[in-house]
Amino acid sequence: MEKTLNTLQKFSLAVSTGLGAGYCPGAPGTAGAAVGLLVGWFLSFLSPVCSFLTILVLVILGIWTSGITEKALGQKDPPIVVIDEVAGMAVSLWLIDPSWPSFAALFFLFRLFDIWKPFPVKNMEDMFPGGAGIMMDDVMAGLYANLIWRAGSFLF
Repeated sequence: MEKTLNTLQKFSLAVSTGLGAGYCPGAPGTAGAAVGLLVGWFLSFLSPVCSFLTILVLVILGIWTSGITEKALGQKDPPIVVIDEVAGMAVSLWLIDPSWPSFAALFFLFRLFDIWKPFPVKNMEDMFPGGAGIMMDDVMAGLYANLIWRAGSFLF
């Protein structure tokens, strides 16, 4: 018998899957990061404070909805949940010049850190329960990508 989801669970599923990007066969995380590229591009038109606050709201919304989705599906960090990639990609693009070369490089860097999970990215999943654990490793991967890009831009 299939479980029926209530309205809050349906809303959470829509948000946590990046409005459906999480259903991309074979590469849901990459699809979520692609949605994050669009979010990052839109954020580039906002002031630094407004873009930061928007990312903060996205992270909080992601923690909440991914936690609800995780419980509704009865699965720890379900692969269809990609709001973490959306937010992580937005973090990696925060206050970066919105050019195609920089966005492409940051997409690659973010996915590299998201998949590789260098210290302490991997630890974030274990440090925080539920939705926070789902979100924080990708936020940290996005922060790594952003800082590496800034360091490279400064040095070169």
